[in-house]
Amino acid sequence: MQDFLDNDPNITTSKYAAILGLTPSKGARSPLLWNAAFKAGDIDAAMVPMDVTPGNLAGLVAALKADARYIGGAVAVPHKQAIAALLDRLEPEAERIGAVNAIYRDGDALVGANTDGAGALSQIADALPDLSSRKAVLIGLGGAGIAVAAYLAGAVKELVVANRTEAKAKEAAIRLGANVSSVALPLTTELISDCGLLVNCTTAGYQDGQAGTPLGAEADALLAALPADALVYDIIYQPLETELLSKAAKRGLKTRNGLGMNLDQAVIAFQKANPGALTIDQVRDAMRNAG
Repeated sequence: MQDFLDNDPNITTSKYAAILGLTPSKGARSPLLWNAAFKAGDIDAAMVPMDVTPGNLAGLVAALKADARYIGGAVAVPHKQAIAALLDRLEPEAERIGAVNAIYRDGDALVGANTDGAGALSQIADALPDLSSRKAVLIGLGGAGIAVAAYLAGAVKELVVANRTEAKAKEAAIRLGANVSSVALPLTTELISDCGLLVNCTTAGYQDGQAGTPLGAEADALLAALPADALVYDIIYQPLETELLSKAAKRGLKTRNGLGMNLDQAVIAFQKANPGALTIDQVRDAMRNAG
């Protein structure tokens, strides 16, 4: 398996999980969360980060499938969409979204799931009890963005999606339902003047990614155009406050980062890979206390 890794983890437990991404070794929280749950359940297992390039992804997945010690885990950028074709089957939600952020073993098969959308929606709904009456604008339709959009589409009055590649936004809008439309970037003040929820699912502002915000040069004007009771939600949690959230907070808007989403999606994914090992409340408590 080390032939397919940019980082070769030292695995000493009888079972293991992994987060597969380009550079999860540089600070992904999944190992911290999963390992806290393993410890709480006295389970002889560990989650490790596995840095893998797109060119080596297929080889790594094949090696993991052949290793019975591998129970599943998480998938990070940029592999959430590409990995779907490499697994034995997908859960219906993951198949509809076209992206995978969680894997679990079922006998000899590796199954792909998507827990990103459910995790984000629980956080957004907690902040906005009147979510069903709101118009939402979501920017970024990578693996996590598509998942969040799919869940939001059924929870808001209207959803507008935007992406750097406009054709991708149009395709997503058609697929996600009658209350979903697409627009080209950059956004306009007219579009978001009645927007009760602005969601960033791009990597703009991520500590290892593009600096700035997904709103471009007009960020301040756009945020000023939002209603005073709007929520600005950013799926990024590294750093905890992106430039977008900092600007929104200065405007007096409600903000949420992706830390809670990261926790909730990890709880659901852990349960899938470790059925019956712990109750969902035990997993959530262990992961929450991990930091």
